[in-house]
Amino acid sequence: MSATVAQVLALVEKIAPFELAEEWDNVGLLAGNPDSTVETVLCALDMSMDVLEEARRRGAQLVVTHHPILFRGRKNLAETDAEGRLLCALVRSGIAMIAAHTNYDNAFPGVNDALAAALGLKDVEALEGGMRVGAPAQGTLSEFAAHAEAVLGGPVRRYGDPDRKLNRVAVLGGAGEDYVHIARAAGADAYLTGEMAYHKALDAVDDGMCVLEAGHAATEHPAISALRRGLQIAADAVQYDICVLQSEAELFF
Repeated sequence: MSATVAQVLALVEKIAPFELAEEWDNVGLLAGNPDSTVETVLCALDMSMDVLEEARRRGAQLVVTHHPILFRGRKNLAETDAEGRLLCALVRSGIAMIAAHTNYDNAFPGVNDALAAALGLKDVEALEGGMRVGAPAQGTLSEFAAHAEAVLGGPVRRYGDPDRKLNRVAVLGGAGEDYVHIARAAGADAYLTGEMAYHKALDAVDDGMCVLEAGHAATEHPAISALRRGLQIAADAVQYDICVLQSEAELFF
């Protein structure tokens, strides 16, 4: 049985309910006709010209991303800047786009469950703001940092005593510098996030906690794999004849 964009949107809603999105966010169907037929879906972290070209090449009628477009208000669709050119190319392509951003951050399972699983944390607990905390298999900060680099595929900036023993590590994908107090209150020895300002990281170390800054995209990328799997399982469960793919076009660093 074929599916429409609107029907795939309903599947995304079950994985990441739109009511969980922050009120400032821009999620849901952001481009395209809800009645269009979908045979192939491409999941990506961001919509970009490369991802759009990949969607065309791989025959996708719909792209589902984590980060939205039109995040800040526009008053024109002129092709005079990067976003304007992308928006016009997207409309001309006829490919639809759905974004699941902070609703996926706040979902269970969501972005940070995927990150915790990728890092191999055990006995994972949910914290405020979508953060997760669990026990690492690696004993020290330096060992866990090396493990995170291997798993996430890029450099991890480490703050704190490299020989510090870690019992509990809190994780929050993306830009998490303003949430370090949640990790501290939960008794975490270390906090891994995508972005952390230098002086905020030093303040956290002064407060007795280690910090690992692993890159915005790198900490959210495991969630795209989880989204692809979850969306394919959801489509198969209702016998929609669609194929859900993961983008190969993204650059993470």
